[in-house]
Amino acid sequence: MTQKVRLSVYVPDSVISERSGLLSKTEKAGLLARAAAIFGVEEFNIYHDDLHGSHEDLELFYSLLQYLLTPPYLRKVAMPLRDEFRYVGMLPPLNIPSHVISKNEELRFGYVLSKGEKFYVETGLEEPIELKSKENIEKGKIVPIKLYKEKGKIYAIRHPFPDYSGFEVIKLYNVKQALDKAFGSNGAVIFTSREGKPISNEWENLKADFKDKRRFEIFFGSPKRGLEEILEEKYKSVGYWLNMVEGQKVKTVRTEEAMFICLGQLNTLIRQINIV
Repeated sequence: MTQKVRLSVYVPDSVISERSGLLSKTEKAGLLARAAAIFGVEEFNIYHDDLHGSHEDLELFYSLLQYLLTPPYLRKVAMPLRDEFRYVGMLPPLNIPSHVISKNEELRFGYVLSKGEKFYVETGLEEPIELKSKENIEKGKIVPIKLYKEKGKIYAIRHPFPDYSGFEVIKLYNVKQALDKAFGSNGAVIFTSREGKPISNEWENLKADFKDKRRFEIFFGSPKRGLEEILEEKYKSVGYWLNMVEGQKVKTVRTEEAMFICLGQLNTLIRQINIV
């Protein structure tokens, strides 16, 4: 049986700031969300790039990811359409397990509503279902639930979702916050860089580190400057500085391309460890 794996990515808001227009920004956010979901990322951290990013794009990036992560059967009530969601309909769906359920599925997610002293959940069915478990319930939150029948009536209780249900989106307002969070996690910290060591040279070290820590914190730079320029000098001698695209034949690798490649490489490493 494989052990729980945690992957956290750190992406600057400037990856969408470089795009002009809401349509292009939405497309970029969708590609990054797909990459994270395909490889089971648990945390998607957006950090503010104080040189090429903007706080408006930080909020937009966050909102677009939140929309994509919301199960389609809850979006109408949990994420009502706003101007920034104008182009989300053109994005490919994530199709993660929590999004692909049948009408009669017992396990699903619910959007918490309140009426008087009672809590209900909107679950995509004909009407809201009364929520029996009250612990840590907050109106407006999306929670995993299980439906059950009692005396002919359907109720819901809090229940962990057994499969992958997407990633948590976290806003970080500067790169220092991102670094403090990553190094405080006791995970193996990876900085992706064309100037880093080839991943093939560090493969065995990564395996050993991951067996112990079971967590990777992975940083990506901005389109206009790499992590070497973004980070202070003291961080250039810590963590893993890795070239994940050995022998690239193009001048630059875009962030969404780098994420697919990097997470694909780490996925192979993780599978090897779990097979052994």
